[in-house]
Parts: sequence; C-alpha cells; structure tokens
Amino acid sequence: MQKNTFIAVITIAALVFMTACTGRQANVDVNNGVTINNFIVTPAEARDGEFVLFDVEFENTGGTTASNVQIELFGVEGQWRDSFGNLLTSTQARTYGRMERPRPENNVPGDLKIAQFNFMTPNIPQGIAPSLPVEARVSFDYNTSGHMKLFVLNEDEFRRRQALQQATEQAEIINSAGPIKLSVPERFITNPMVLGSNDEEETLPLMIQFMNVGNGFPITPEYNGQIIGMGGKLTGQIELFGPPGVEFADCLGVSGGRSIDINDAQIPLRIRDSGTVPIACSLKINKAQWGTRPIDSIQLVFNIFYRYYVYSRADVTVIGE
Repeated sequence: MQKNTFIAVITIAALVFMTACTGRQANVDVNNGVTINNFIVTPAEARDGEFVLFDVEFENTGGTTASNVQIELFGVEGQWRDSFGNLLTSTQARTYGRMERPRPENNVPGDLKIAQFNFMTPNIPQGIAPSLPVEARVSFDYNTSGHMKLFVLNEDEFRRRQALQQATEQAEIINSAGPIKLSVPERFITNPMVLGSNDEEETLPLMIQFMNVGNGFPITPEYNGQIIGMGGKLTGQIELFGPPGVEFADCLGVSGGRSIDINDAQIPLRIRDSGTVPIACSLKINKAQWGTRPIDSIQLVFNIFYRYYVYSRADVTVIGE
C-alpha cells in the first residue's frame, strides 16, 4: 500500500514539474486540430536588402494525434531572397511528422512547434514602400471519431407513450475534438424511429451530416498527380451495432451488412465549399429477428480520416532603397 502511494506521489510530482517547466496548460479546442498560435514577422517594416525573421508557432489542440505535419510559406517564391541574395526558387516548406494531442485529464498540453525562416527582402526600387503578404499554412492528417445512439420503438410502445404523454428518448451524438463534426438534422433527433406492424421488414430513413467547423479546410488527396473532385475527401469506416436483424439499407451506395469502408463506397464522401456534406443513410430492420422488444438502441460508430490545413497571414512593408 505504501509503495503504491509513493508511486502515485512521484507521478503527480512529475506532472506538476513538467507543467511548471513548460509554463503551458492543456489547451483543448473542440472545433480544431492543429492551430496556429502566432505568426510574427520581425521587423514588420524593413528596408531593401535587410533580413526579416518569420516565426510560426503551432500546436495540436484537438482530440487526436496529427501526423505528416507540414508548414509552408506562400508569397516568397520568386520574390524574397536567401542569405546570399538569390531569389527563392520554391515555396518554403518543412515537415514535422507527428504532433501528439493534449491530455487535459493530466494537464499535459499537446505538442507545440516553432518554425523560423530568415529571408532577405525582395528587391524594391526607391520611392515606394509596398506591403507584401506572406501566408503560413500548416497542413496535417487528422482523425474524427463520432458515436451516434438511436432509439427505435415498436408501434405499441410508441402509442403507449403518446397516450401517457411520456417523452421519447432522443438521438445522442458524441464527437471527438477536431475540425470535422458529425451531426444530424434536428427533425431526425426529435422524431422517434418507429417500427410499423405490417411488413416483415422496415426501412428507417436517416440523414447524417459531416460539417467543417474548424478555422481551415480539408484538402482532397491527390491521385496520380490529379486532384480528385472538389473539396476535401474523407475516408475511414462506419460501423453499425445493434440487436439482431439490423443492417444498412442504403448508405453511400452500400446495401446490407453492418460495416462500410468509405474508400470502397459508390458515393465519394467530400466536404464541399459549403462546409457540409449530407449522407442519406437508411437502416433496414427484420421484424422477425427484432422480436417483441418495445424499445432498443442502435449505435453508429464513425472513424473518419482526412487531411486539413490552417493558415495565417502577415504583411511586411519593404522600403525601397
């Protein structure tokens, strides 16, 4: 008992020590993944031929690990110069691999990175001082996990509750912290799923939405050098759990079974310019297998993967000499 108490004290002390050393708290942003905390240029006003520092601080503040993290500076290629005075011949990019998520239960912040670039100003003639925009863009692979719980009533139970003016359980949705969220239109949350008493099978309609709620936008992966369609493509799986006799009727063009691999679905899942993609995903229930149960729940589990970017812009005034 004393040994366990000693280990617990040491663990807590280590966590307190780490937090004190970094001076950072576990910052969680439920609507974002990797966020740009600061994009600072020093100096913000420079003369032709001087050097300017670009500092980009970014942090994983979401609910899952970011991978293949990359930062790029746009607006410097063919304009700004390197330390030898030569024009930069490409967009400046650096890779950072993985960035771990924050763990608020232990007050451990997510990984934080600082990228620094040092460039000579563009060649600006005398008499003018233009403001030159530079955009820092951080892109990364991310994951959103979602859980949806639906309640299904048989007709007798539905009528009984109506007679007693008893409330019906509403659909419940849980999302991990991140820029892509799972949602359902209000009418499908408040209206119960009810099984009729006639047909042997019944199809229950359901509308699911994926929404971009973050500060950036999902990026469609490239295939053989070609962009696939418009907007950001989502991949991953949708799993169905519930009593016997429940399966997908039609979801992304997939009929039957309890598992959908989005990569193999007939209808591609992409976030459009509106920031939302709706999915008609009906469920089929075999009443003989459902039996006489008056009410039961059906679970839909989503594991969605995508590439995402966030950006920040800074302006540098360059005084011609």
